[in-house]
Amino acid sequence: MTMSVLVTGSHGRTGKPVVKALAEQGASVTAFVRDSNQDAEMKALGAAKTAVGDMDAPETIKSAIDGCDAIVHIGPPMHPDEKTMTGHFVSAAKEAGLSKFIYYSVMHPLRREVRHHRLKLDTEEMLIESGVPYTIVQPMRYMQHLETIWKRVASEGIHAMPFNTHVKFNVVDLLDLAEATAKVTLEDGWLYGTFELAGPEPLSQSDMADIIGNVIGKPVKAEQTPIAAMQEKAKAGGASEDRVNQMSIMNEHYDAFGFLGNPRILELILGRKANTFEEYVRRLSTQG
Repeated sequence: MTMSVLVTGSHGRTGKPVVKALAEQGASVTAFVRDSNQDAEMKALGAAKTAVGDMDAPETIKSAIDGCDAIVHIGPPMHPDEKTMTGHFVSAAKEAGLSKFIYYSVMHPLRREVRHHRLKLDTEEMLIESGVPYTIVQPMRYMQHLETIWKRVASEGIHAMPFNTHVKFNVVDLLDLAEATAKVTLEDGWLYGTFELAGPEPLSQSDMADIIGNVIGKPVKAEQTPIAAMQEKAKAGGASEDRVNQMSIMNEHYDAFGFLGNPRILELILGRKANTFEEYVRRLSTQG
């Protein structure tokens, strides 16, 4: 029997591959979007239909959930109202009797110094105590962060991020995360689990630069972007003052402590080895 799944945040960086993975694995996907103009793009990814709504408008959420069996909730990145918005979906899911609520959280939500980690933890607690059948996935930092600086990496041979060049991260391929999220949604046996999803290698900026250099055939140097420069770039890109401040706190925290995890759970869900950073870079390099 085909499972009908509502995906929130469907038009974002995470949502798009999740929609695609669910559709490829046989789900009938309803993409929750803010703008009806996004309908064609969502259907091209495999969504059966779209539902126009607002995460802060409960009446639009209830109508979107109608007829669905499960929900994959991907909240807006670093939003201060994460718990409240998710609560709207949890309440609607409970009222509708949905069989599964998949919450896309973050790895190590207990890092309370970083607000979006702390809010994810509070939201997880709310979901667990709601009585709604749940599964929580906790993703690591994405390999795809490279795409925001790829042009400079390829042209100038500079890999620059707003943390030091030696602290390590088990970065993970977003496509692996999307596939794993689809699997825990559609397969039996994952209910009431909380799953840390990390990539296969602990890598520093310097490690990543070396791997990229080997792939593109030219030296790549790792550098630390000053926080002030990161802030100016984010502001120029339209980020709010609150978002910029939270990005600064997050990157300073990662600079001090890194972000390490274990890939075994991700690989258990996938039923294969997780993609390596080199495999991801090779894929990216062929995309121009």
